[in-house]
Amino acid sequence: MVTNNSTSKISRFHDTIFFILALGLFFYSSSRACLLSLTCDEASTYFSHLPNSIWSCFYSEFCWFDANNHLLNTFLMQISTSVFGVSEWTLRLPNLIGHIIYLIFSILLIRKNSKSLFLGIVGFCLLNLNPFLLEFFSLARGYGLGVGWMMMSIYFLFCWIESKEFTLGIYCYVGAFFAVLSNFIFLNYWACLTAVLIFFILEKQIYEKNENRINSLFKSFGLPIFSSLGLFFLVKKPIQFLQSKGEFAFGTEKLSDSFVELVRVSLMSQGYFNPNTTAIFVLISLVLSGTSILFAIFYFLKQRDKLFSRIHLAGVSLMVLMILAMVVQFYLIDIKYLMGRKSIMLLPFFGLSTYLLLESIYRNKGKYKNWAVGLALLISVFSFNHIYRTFDLKETTEWSYDAYTKDMIHYLDGNLKENQEIELGVFWIYGPSSEFYQQYLSIKKIKKVNRLREEDFNEIETAELIYIRKDQMDIVRNKYILEKEFGSAGVLLKKKK
Repeated sequence: MVTNNSTSKISRFHDTIFFILALGLFFYSSSRACLLSLTCDEASTYFSHLPNSIWSCFYSEFCWFDANNHLLNTFLMQISTSVFGVSEWTLRLPNLIGHIIYLIFSILLIRKNSKSLFLGIVGFCLLNLNPFLLEFFSLARGYGLGVGWMMMSIYFLFCWIESKEFTLGIYCYVGAFFAVLSNFIFLNYWACLTAVLIFFILEKQIYEKNENRINSLFKSFGLPIFSSLGLFFLVKKPIQFLQSKGEFAFGTEKLSDSFVELVRVSLMSQGYFNPNTTAIFVLISLVLSGTSILFAIFYFLKQRDKLFSRIHLAGVSLMVLMILAMVVQFYLIDIKYLMGRKSIMLLPFFGLSTYLLLESIYRNKGKYKNWAVGLALLISVFSFNHIYRTFDLKETTEWSYDAYTKDMIHYLDGNLKENQEIELGVFWIYGPSSEFYQQYLSIKKIKKVNRLREEDFNEIETAELIYIRKDQMDIVRNKYILEKEFGSAGVLLKKKK
């Protein structure tokens, strides 16, 4: 019999703290959604995929000339722009909704399992205050939306482990289903979730007496098996189309590179221990995650009947299985290890594993309770300091080059003569965003935006002004002079007279 030693009573004071923290984070992501310049990939989705029928994308190759079509995100973008019109905020609204979902279910997970206010706060910090993760709730990509649905799925997985109610299993798979439709990288999560569910189903059948074992097994296995088969047939063709275009060829050849990169981007260039900041935090992350895995296995074997030991094991098992899934994919089907934003789904699990470790120490090691609380306070203080230091309403990590594209277009609109019309040449990475703002702001002074590659620079004839990277100025120094710098990388040049 499983003993429920998990659920704890949280006071209204604690709830108020979580509400204020969640409100502050949502206000931050909403502000970024309104203020950040639209990025290259967001604008590409707007031009290439928003006009298409999403329903045809389940069988038509036409939708899959690149991987920018994150199905559920694109569909919700179509709805939000048709209702509220086109703007940065409306294009990013689906991921703001994803942030609400993520906040709600991360807090519910913490409330359900925390034995201490300090552990609850550190749980909130570990799950919610990673600045790299936060970025994707303010961008019109499927990553933030997918992570939100994944957190819903994790919460209901833990609830299902407690009661084995069939309805909770359905809710768990609903979250996972929407996560996959938000971005196909979450297929990894779906597969690992199914493995964890099957483990606990078998564990129950082995250790608990059941006279109707066959019926129970059929009902229990029915949900993961039939839902997985349904998803397989639904996304089979889109996956094949993308694979044929080589869209899964991006990544790294080393698993260690994937992990180190996640740590690096999460640090956001903050030099806490320069020049060894990244290495030190990689070591800290490995120690905490590894210790959490060992604790989970030990206490599950020792206290199998305790609910929290099962929840701890489920949480770290998902993390380990998702890493192993990347290894299997790399060696069997030559899919490279995920990097940067494509591995973002791992971030909540690293935070969750540390939170579950602290809870486990607090529950099982009586004399070490104060150590758990002390470490929780230390991590919380660092997390709040880190999010303060990385506060940014201008740039985003993976598309930092587009931070000033909107400013550049506004500058042209304000400084060109009233009846002047020009052709603007832009280095190709600035093209989608520049074209979006030309259309969105209805700037008639820019009659055409030409996307240029470096090999085109010396053949430019019609572009009166060009917007390129600063390190590309030498290529066109015979034809163009500096008009204005934007940020540390972008420069607007005008043709010599």
